[in-house]
Amino acid sequence: MPEYFNNILCVSVPELTEGNNPVIEGETLHKYITRNKYVRVRKGGGPKTPALLNWDLLREDIKKRYIDRYGDPREAVKSYSLKNLIEIDYEAIQFFSEYLLPDGRHLTTDKQTEYCNNAKVLNALGQIVNDRTALRKALGGSTRNIWKKLAESATRLKPKEKEDTDTVKQQSVIVAHTLPENHLRLKEKVEQYRQNGYISLVSGKFLNKNAGKVTDTQQEATMRQLLRHHNNLDNEQIRTLYNIVAENLAWDKITAQTVANYRVKWDLVTHGGRKGEISFDNTKAMLTKRSAPVFPLYYWTADGWDVELLYQKTEIDSKGNSKTTYHNRLTVVVVLDPCLNYPIGFAIGTHETPELIKAAMRNAINHTRDLFGERYKVLQLQTDNYGKKTLKSVYEAVSEKFTPARVHNAKAKVIEPYFSRLNKKYCQLLPNWSGFGIASGTKKQPNTEYLNKIHSSFPDEAGVRMQIATIIESERALVREKYLAAFSEMPVEDKKQITQEEFLYLLGDTTGFTNRLSAQGLVVKINGQKHEYDSFDVNFRLNANVDWVVKYDPQAPDQVLATTEDGSLRFILTEKYVQPMAMRDRKDGDSDQLQLVKNFNKSIKAEITAGMAKDYELVEAVFNDNPRLSDTLTKLVLTDSTGQHKDNKSAARLHSAQKLLKKQERKEEKQEEKSWRQEQEEYLDSKIDINKYL
Repeated sequence: MPEYFNNILCVSVPELTEGNNPVIEGETLHKYITRNKYVRVRKGGGPKTPALLNWDLLREDIKKRYIDRYGDPREAVKSYSLKNLIEIDYEAIQFFSEYLLPDGRHLTTDKQTEYCNNAKVLNALGQIVNDRTALRKALGGSTRNIWKKLAESATRLKPKEKEDTDTVKQQSVIVAHTLPENHLRLKEKVEQYRQNGYISLVSGKFLNKNAGKVTDTQQEATMRQLLRHHNNLDNEQIRTLYNIVAENLAWDKITAQTVANYRVKWDLVTHGGRKGEISFDNTKAMLTKRSAPVFPLYYWTADGWDVELLYQKTEIDSKGNSKTTYHNRLTVVVVLDPCLNYPIGFAIGTHETPELIKAAMRNAINHTRDLFGERYKVLQLQTDNYGKKTLKSVYEAVSEKFTPARVHNAKAKVIEPYFSRLNKKYCQLLPNWSGFGIASGTKKQPNTEYLNKIHSSFPDEAGVRMQIATIIESERALVREKYLAAFSEMPVEDKKQITQEEFLYLLGDTTGFTNRLSAQGLVVKINGQKHEYDSFDVNFRLNANVDWVVKYDPQAPDQVLATTEDGSLRFILTEKYVQPMAMRDRKDGDSDQLQLVKNFNKSIKAEITAGMAKDYELVEAVFNDNPRLSDTLTKLVLTDSTGQHKDNKSAARLHSAQKLLKKQERKEEKQEEKSWRQEQEEYLDSKIDINKYL
């Protein structure tokens, strides 16, 4: 770059000789300097002190080629010294990054950059003004019109709007500052900066709170009250109401744009009044960041999802006319384990109901048995408050701890983003997809005209149920192996099993009717099909007079729970084993099941017999202790278990009862032996053709 040396404008030898297309070849320039020694002002002393040549004494052809390549050195040198003094001001960077405006805001990044650039230029200008030698160099040796020339130098540092690449490369220092180009205003700015420092660079529109028309506390309070009004007034309505007050109190009137500015500024403190506490909690209040559970069964959440899949439904009205609709959608209640986002349970219905939620919980508990071999509870369950009174007992049964979400707390629903992902990942790819939510805008919705053309191909309800079930099963399959592996690493003390009785009592369906024990057992009709249940628990038969409520799992009706309405009595019943009438139809296991029944009946008879003997002993003691009863009719009627009168000894009575029981057992054994012999003879008859031996 050109520079002044001893108040002489000079250019360096490397500037003239370097590059592929130099201003002049090095050897030619050397010969020229040898013949014209007066041109050289300074001999070279290394890379940092190159030889300098007097610009004014160079040949005109050399000057012309230099100007074509680099520009006029007299113009370039005017800003050269100023450019060399430009340095990064780290104190300015820190000051503006930490500076807070009166309303508590930080400066924007663009403003911080602008003010730091201004500080760099002002620092250089201040150094030049204070250093007379530097000042003369910057001004080309003349100090006339000092500030005008400094303003021109500072302006040349700014990037031009349409600079070509070569010009930008030549201008090695570019500072995007916003200092005034007018020399008088620049001089004033330098003086302000010298007196007040960095704060003088911050725009007055940021600093002067009194520049607005809403200034004092009463005016601000009035504006905030109007902004938070429960009728949610618009900007024009607030302007009108505020100006009525302003006119009477001699305040400055405002515009609707002023109201809009304050609406943004005070949105936090006025939002609750306009939209309510629920909206404030969901959009303005601080959100707690939570991590997903480390292991399965630590935390479940459940919610209903109106699946964005359409199906067609045909109905017959009262007049016998058929009508088909195509806008129908199903609801699925999903129980989600955020550990790997595994859908542990689900149930599909036409709309969300307590019964549908209960079915989803039942599916979740049953699925733990499918995965882990036993039914397990979840340690913590969180749901919304829909049907909480009805479902609280269910929630508490399937979990160690039930923690309902705070009412209207949308932030607690971590399952909502999961539904959105399913909608985009699966549903959007299906032809009967109904679109995203209303708030997403029309640009993201399907082509309704095309949907109307193809609606006749929409699946029916059963088809959409299959689509939803396939989606859930696909999600399960994606992470099932990882989910099982996580369960295997789960601490044993955290695995809480749920019994069959608990499961059926709180999650089982009911028929809506009560049933009483009969000779066939408990005969129950489930989904139109008759089932017969019984129990090997003697206490169940002792309560034969009870009207039982039967609770069952629709997916596995082989076992049910018989309970009283208040739940005080509960018995697990098993569907009765069906024995073939023909012995020829018997298969493995039939004899074992038959023997179970025989043994049970035998034990009942033994218990009854023992009970009869015990009752007689108690009654006999009554008569022995009360001689007045000896000649009564009651004594003549009461006999012991063998039919004898009460004057027999207890040992004899008991011996006779046992003798009778053994006799009956022998009779049954002979009958069984006869049946077995008959069965063998029939079997042999079927194998031997006696005609061959005749």
